[in-house]
Amino acid sequence: MAVDIKPSEVIFFLGAGASVPAGVPDTRSFVNQFIESESDTDKKATIEKIVKTLKDWKKSDIDVELLLETLTKLRDKEQEPLLQFYEGGNFNLTGYYEKEPLINDLKDFIKSKAIVSENNILYLQPFLEYVEESGPLDIISVNYDTCIEQFCNVHKLAYQDGFDVNWNPKTFATENTDIRLYKLHGSVMWYQSDRGGYVKVPVMTGKSEIELITREKAINLMLYPMQKWDYAEPLLELLVEIKRLLESKECKFLVVIVYSFRDEHLRRLVWDAAKKNKQLHLILIDLNASQIYFEKLQYYDDEHKIRSSLYGKVICLPYGVEKVFSHVKNNYLKNLKEGLSEEIIQRQAESKAQKPNWVNCFRSFVRAEYTEKVEDLLGKVGVYELQPYWSLHLEFYLKMAVNYLSNKLHKGIDYLDIFESILYKITVEGINVAADQADMSIDFRYKCHDSSLVIITSDQLYENASELLAFCQVRYLSVEFFKDEFQEVVGRLTDLVKYLIPFRKNRISIPQYIELREEEMSDVGQFEKKQQDLSQRIKEVERNILEGMIKEHLKGISSVFQ
Repeated sequence: MAVDIKPSEVIFFLGAGASVPAGVPDTRSFVNQFIESESDTDKKATIEKIVKTLKDWKKSDIDVELLLETLTKLRDKEQEPLLQFYEGGNFNLTGYYEKEPLINDLKDFIKSKAIVSENNILYLQPFLEYVEESGPLDIISVNYDTCIEQFCNVHKLAYQDGFDVNWNPKTFATENTDIRLYKLHGSVMWYQSDRGGYVKVPVMTGKSEIELITREKAINLMLYPMQKWDYAEPLLELLVEIKRLLESKECKFLVVIVYSFRDEHLRRLVWDAAKKNKQLHLILIDLNASQIYFEKLQYYDDEHKIRSSLYGKVICLPYGVEKVFSHVKNNYLKNLKEGLSEEIIQRQAESKAQKPNWVNCFRSFVRAEYTEKVEDLLGKVGVYELQPYWSLHLEFYLKMAVNYLSNKLHKGIDYLDIFESILYKITVEGINVAADQADMSIDFRYKCHDSSLVIITSDQLYENASELLAFCQVRYLSVEFFKDEFQEVVGRLTDLVKYLIPFRKNRISIPQYIELREEEMSDVGQFEKKQQDLSQRIKEVERNILEGMIKEHLKGISSVFQ
């Protein structure tokens, strides 16, 4: 490409699922919608026969890429070498519709769905912060749709995708550019002419073949699965440039949004980049994030014996993009950066034979949901060292639980049990009441392993429980594994937040308290004159309320200090 561009510190990689919130079907929905859109009875029967055959073979739903690849291979079946080794077999589609028109119909259908409305791109709003703060933002996309182009149009941002009218990669270096868009598989607006040129035609057309004003015939430059090694100048040049960007020392984070890494050449490209760029970390946002990491990225080999260059450098966020995308910059990236910087400081201290303090980077990694790093550091920090940091203690176990449960990993339930155990120790076992004839207050005492006490005010516990509840609510729909247990925890946090509201200002008058607990404190008269008895009676009432709210997990209580 011969264009020397300084990459952004954070680069985004958009997979097919990143466009679903904009109304573009996912790869499996494309198939169903294509079948429904076909009005020709014979064509529809052929498509349904092919889809059924593929489903029976795959034992699952199929995606549009497999369908298109199959149609193309069926059209060119006489050129398949393997078929020459079969004798006497019957071709299942004899008499069915010709495949070339079906291929054209499917390509046209894909194109029609890839042109998005400006009303459907609100979820991309967070990109504005990156542009405003850091200048040109690099976005890699394997999608043909117009989501990013439409986003730039709405927000009056200048973007470059390597085209002026013709393919011209020097445009990436244009001054005052806000977004550099690298569309690895082409675009609904890109065309390859029959004279070998590449042009960009931003017009609304549902056809994948057009005639240019020069009378040249042109077809959409959209790279489908079976074409991925065919020569197309823009796409190969983009691939080389992306490799350079990711290997650059300026690039530190690759945020991958709903991409399964099914393309082996892209998987190897990222592996090579991580091998050369030791600072590169990957944030993977996908409902199947952990599975993708384990099956596609963590190891070089299918037997999972040889660790890849990305081993331990992937943060798996198993949540819907609409739910967490707005939190990436000021939560996940912010804490990840802080944690990595703090880790360097502590490793330097360790190398000088000084005692490192791992708690600070541990806190940041917990908030970034960097679970692999957190579990690695837990061996250095230890749960005893975490005890005085009661809010971090709670946050650690809950966030690990939610992440693992969302990733469909059984260990999440163990973390959930321990979280509830600590919450029980703080609230039910740790409640403390101070009362006289005028007013009363409640706080909580958390006893550490060395018998020291951490005093937690009602307001502190309220703030902490509210933050944890908000975290759970954002990720609520992502939890499928042990969903009932998770719902119970969300319910307890909700009840706890409501419970703490009257005590937030620390002290509450006795008349107000009696009104609040009218049923439970009907016998208050016999205690009002004796301050110690009154405190004990209130403590008994509040402990009973909390015990009905917070579930005790004996297994968790015993295992938390192992």
